[in-house]
Formats: sequence, C-alpha cells, structure tokens
Amino acid sequence: MRESPSRLVLVGEPLATLEEFFPGDGTFEKDGVIYSSRIGRVSVDRNRRMLEVVELKPLLVPKPGFKIIGSVTGFSSHYANVRIFYVNGNRLSYEYTGLVGRESFGRSYPRFRTGSLRNYVRENDLIYGEVMSTVNVNLIDLSAKEYGVVKAYCGNCGSPLVLFKKYLTCPSCRTRENRKLSVFYNEQIERLVARV
Repeated sequence: MRESPSRLVLVGEPLATLEEFFPGDGTFEKDGVIYSSRIGRVSVDRNRRMLEVVELKPLLVPKPGFKIIGSVTGFSSHYANVRIFYVNGNRLSYEYTGLVGRESFGRSYPRFRTGSLRNYVRENDLIYGEVMSTVNVNLIDLSAKEYGVVKAYCGNCGSPLVLFKKYLTCPSCRTRENRKLSVFYNEQIERLVARV
C-alpha cells in the first residue's frame, strides 16, 4: 500500500535510514542515510518499504516567446489590460496579467500605431499573442498575422461579432467594428490551445 505524499522536503534533506526504507525515485543514499535529491513531497510505499520524493509541479511563468490566450479586462492610459488564461497550451490555475500597447503591433503594422488602442482591441475580447517582454510587466506582441483578437463582442449590445468581408458585424444590432484580427478569428478555443 502506497501512502499519499506528505511533507515538503528540500534537496539534500535526510529522510530515513537504510534499516527503515529503500531509496526510491527522487532520493539517494549515502553512508546508510537516504536523502532527497529534489524539492518535493515524501511518498512512502510500506509494502515495498520504498521511500520516494514526488517532484512538485513547477509554476509556469510567462517568458518571452511563450504564446498566450487571454481576455482584455480594461484600459489604463496607453495600455489594454489582459487576463492570461493559457500559456503555451497550459491552462493556468492562478492569475497572470499582461498588457497590450501600441508597441504590441510592431513595425509591420504601422496603421495600428495611430489612433485609439480601442480601435484594435476592446474589453472582453479574447486575444491570442506572444509574450514579447517580461521586464516589469508581461507585454504581449500582436504584430504577427496569427496574433490578435480571436473572439470579439459588440460594444453596443454584447453579442458575438461575425467576420463579414474584412469587417466585424453584429448580427443583432448591425453595428460594424474594427479590431486587429488573428487569422484564427472565431476558431474554437480548444483548437487554438492545441496550436499553442
């Protein structure tokens, strides 16, 4: 019978002696003492008298080049605030935020460097992008054609916008809006996550 992982241990921490247990995965033996070879939780298999250290799942921290999926939550001065849900295809169980600014659209999109940022992203839009910088904040790059808004909602009535001849149109109130669209606009999130 294997007992569930218990206390947290650090690398080099003594766990038991060879008289008590055999060293298992995540441990090593020296002079009759079993030590932890990783940071994790102790797991005991009493039937086999085996001692293991189960590695903790590392916290996924956004880094430059990582792809993200997130939602625009609001605006502050020259930036759009983004709540990040997915990093490199992994759903986050904790909250990370990022920013979209004019520099997010790059030199290849000079038409996006003028005018209000709300012409390109708006509240509640789902975006697909890449982390371009993590100095102080997670700055998100939307300059490539695959990056941008993947799901948008009408600013007037809140209905999902439909892409019709390069324009986003609301099927309910017939409003027409602009965004910096991803080539994956309106793709299911599950399929988009699989691309990340």
